[in-house]
Amino acid sequence: MRRPIARAVAAAALGALLAGCASLPTSGPVEAGVEADPDQGVGYVAGDGPAPGDAPGAIVRGFQSASVVGTNDDFVQARAFVTSDAAAAWAPTDQVAVYDASVPLRYSEPDEGTVEVTATIVATVNAVGIYTQASPGSTTTFTYELVQDSGEWRIESLPDGVLISEVNFSTVYRQTPLYYLSADGSALVPDPRWFPQRNAATYAIRGLLAGASEWMSPAVVSAIPSGTGLSIDSVTVSAGVASVPLTEEVQSASATDRALLLAQINQTLSGLPRVTSVSVTVDGVPLELVPDQEPPELVVDRSVGRSPLMLSDTHELVAFNGAELTPVPDVAPLSGIGAADLALPYDNDAPAVVLAGANRLVAVPRTGADPETLYTGPHLLAPSYGPNGWVWTGSEQNEGELVVVRPTAQQTRATVEAEALAGQQVRAIRVSRDGARLAVVVEDDGSTQVLVFSVVTGTGGVPAALGGSLTVARGVDDVTDVVWLDSSSLAVLGTTQQTETVHLVPIGGPITRLPSVPDTDDIAAGNGERELYLSTEDGTLYGRSGNGWAQLATGVHAPAFAG
Repeated sequence: MRRPIARAVAAAALGALLAGCASLPTSGPVEAGVEADPDQGVGYVAGDGPAPGDAPGAIVRGFQSASVVGTNDDFVQARAFVTSDAAAAWAPTDQVAVYDASVPLRYSEPDEGTVEVTATIVATVNAVGIYTQASPGSTTTFTYELVQDSGEWRIESLPDGVLISEVNFSTVYRQTPLYYLSADGSALVPDPRWFPQRNAATYAIRGLLAGASEWMSPAVVSAIPSGTGLSIDSVTVSAGVASVPLTEEVQSASATDRALLLAQINQTLSGLPRVTSVSVTVDGVPLELVPDQEPPELVVDRSVGRSPLMLSDTHELVAFNGAELTPVPDVAPLSGIGAADLALPYDNDAPAVVLAGANRLVAVPRTGADPETLYTGPHLLAPSYGPNGWVWTGSEQNEGELVVVRPTAQQTRATVEAEALAGQQVRAIRVSRDGARLAVVVEDDGSTQVLVFSVVTGTGGVPAALGGSLTVARGVDDVTDVVWLDSSSLAVLGTTQQTETVHLVPIGGPITRLPSVPDTDDIAAGNGERELYLSTEDGTLYGRSGNGWAQLATGVHAPAFAG
């Protein structure tokens, strides 16, 4: 099992993005949140202002249409439907409620001057851009109180935030990951947010400076000094250069931290349209690496290899090379131990591991050797390898802890506190490719949930506890397996529309349902959605083909990539 695992690093990208610093524009518009160039390729839904004599229902409908495009005009048109006092108090960016347009909005007027709008909500986005999927069928009623203002109906009382359909949301907003450092400083970890497409660079840097999401903050750090802000409340993008004017607090960063914070800023902005380089300044002076300092090598989205390995019906460890199955050299047969649930390391010097029966975790032996027992426990979870060599497992009937084992010459073992799992049936765990997060499938009272926890590390980077969590894949029932597709999305095997299938699940984002393959048993993911594989109960291996799946091999189970 000798597969070179390539590392994706941010160093080259950082160098390229910093190349534009010499031509930094040191002046620009000072209006909050306005970029120098109008955004290209962003469609906005137009709305009209209030018409003389409009009834309360028409005023509310017009307000909702105008608020959809409010990010384009700072909600000026939407406020035209509202009294001056209410307009000053209204906080439109506090929440975005995304509704299912296939279910018509329901308007009612229980009293004169009162309009209620009931919507089927699919998700909400809070003031800092965190997307939370709603439970299927959730409804919310928004109440608007109107008064006569100079003879015209205007909204006097209204909820904060805006109501927007899924279609308009996908047009006006975009997912923008903010990047923080893993606790060991080796990787950039995405914190996905949703911001308006217009002025996305400004929203992204504001979010980055404000800090990581509460659930993820125990697992990541930022090299940006506390108190650092934008000296002008705008990140302008002109001729491809994103100009980030920071306050003087950033100058307190050490040379090492300066390089790391520049990497965070550059990686956060590099995924935005029209951004080809980034320039960070303080009082108009570029903030750059110190002379002769090399950009840090930070893993952005760790590669897991190109070819899946799996267990064959003849008790061998085999690889699928795109055309056929071939035995992995220098690996002993696994007959007689009930091998299942293969997990592969990122490090070529570490052994693959499997479960031997229900209660024993073993290292896959080299030719001529016997399997080495790494851990024993009742009804163990399928193992998962972290990037630092720790293998995660634990008991399915959980008592509030998991176990990590490092299968080296001096085998190390540690207990991971997991109070949130106490008393629950755990179906699956999978550690992220940066080691900062753990996806967990739990069963409680007959229903399943997919939770993504932050991973708290202790001395020497040893996983010590699970931190906060985010619930994802709402509406996917009877989940049996989960894998990481990349640094910010999962593949989840579960049931929707009364059929079991694989679902693409962003960490904070809408779910995509893939075509079903009957009797799917295990899933595996390489580098992205096009490298998804699954095996069925009868031992057939499938891979992606167009929008569906193609049969690739038979007589195998437990396909796996690193992780």
